[in-house]
Amino acid sequence: MHISVSVRSMVAAVLLPVSLIAAWSTHAIEPTASSSWRQFRGENGIASVSTCNVPLPWTDTDVAWSRELPGKGNSSPIVAGNQIFLMSADADSAERYVLAYDLASGEEKWRKNYPSVPHHLHARSSYASCTPCANDQAMFTAWAAPESLILKAFDHAGNELWTRDDLGRFVSQHGFGASPVLFGDRLVLFNSQASEQLPPGVEPGQSRVMCFDAASGKTLWDTPLTTTRVCYGVPRRFTDVSGKEALLFCNTGDGLFALELETGKPLWNRSMLTKRSVSSPVIVGDLAFCSEGSGGGGNILFAVDLKGEHEIVFKVDRAAPYVPTPVAKDDLLFLWSDDGIVSCIKLPENKVLWKERVGGNVSSSPLIAGDKLLGIAEDGTLTVLAASAEFKEFGTVKLEDTVRATPLLHEDYVLIRTDSKLICVGKPKTE
Repeated sequence: MHISVSVRSMVAAVLLPVSLIAAWSTHAIEPTASSSWRQFRGENGIASVSTCNVPLPWTDTDVAWSRELPGKGNSSPIVAGNQIFLMSADADSAERYVLAYDLASGEEKWRKNYPSVPHHLHARSSYASCTPCANDQAMFTAWAAPESLILKAFDHAGNELWTRDDLGRFVSQHGFGASPVLFGDRLVLFNSQASEQLPPGVEPGQSRVMCFDAASGKTLWDTPLTTTRVCYGVPRRFTDVSGKEALLFCNTGDGLFALELETGKPLWNRSMLTKRSVSSPVIVGDLAFCSEGSGGGGNILFAVDLKGEHEIVFKVDRAAPYVPTPVAKDDLLFLWSDDGIVSCIKLPENKVLWKERVGGNVSSSPLIAGDKLLGIAEDGTLTVLAASAEFKEFGTVKLEDTVRATPLLHEDYVLIRTDSKLICVGKPKTE
């Protein structure tokens, strides 16, 4: 374990109007952190648990088990009941593996293999970049090749419940990375595709948000979007200013936009993006955050008022994340940039309390475990910081493998998927 101390840097604050700061206190900040982790970044994408008894950072004696995975992938683990679900794939043949492991022992419970077709991927992508989701009855996952997008449901014993293999082509220069999410009995898939930056002769795709009945796989609604570049964020559920239950998305063509959960009807959008959006929208109080960027830089995080006219309140264009999704604790927003710079922003006034270079290239998203902030670089270095208004580093853990998946947090354990392994730290308790 390596522990280092660095000097805290302060950046001048950009203050919001007094009226907006006053209005902030009248609306609750995000749902309470939960130990339920049945989708990407946990319940409603909050990426936070209020309590975590796992030593952070940990030592080898705290590792409950470690298992080699078949193939490789960026799919993050989820847990339902006493089982862990995730995907992996053969990096050469593109054969997909849908996997289930026992939480207590790490024993493989079942595996389903699906042949596929090799095709071009981004260097940091994989044939298994979809994080499944689950409820008490089933787990759901998806993958795609250029000629087919497939969505499947399995019961917890691995039996196929239904398959949708009639969802059309998938067009992207980077590969598939969408993760389905559940909202009650509704299964939602953000099917973002490309019409720009395509090789000659490749027909543009059609972006859309698709909603299915989780029990049957029947389409409930299908809302077309403006197709430009493939975007990969997972939607957030919230109550719109209209009073309707809604889902919040972000893409290049439509910007930040909201759809009615019941019908898929567009409620509003705020266009402001010129580059790709990879991270997921974040909601803190009355502010929604989305980002854009590219491998060459120019990353921007936008803050949009969820009330009134959905105006852009402020933006962050220094050390903003592109792939990693920000995470919040109360009125503190933490940004973990792709090049390892971590920032703490006081909301709603956009006051940067500290900004520190932790280092490393980062593709996974940061998490909050109680009063600690966790982030993992691609080289497998996990860094533990204080999730507070003052910068403090507790130490690091070297995982010695590539990591692009986002870990799973629980009160009693942490699950980490590296390129080739599944690791459980702590003491999982089975039901």
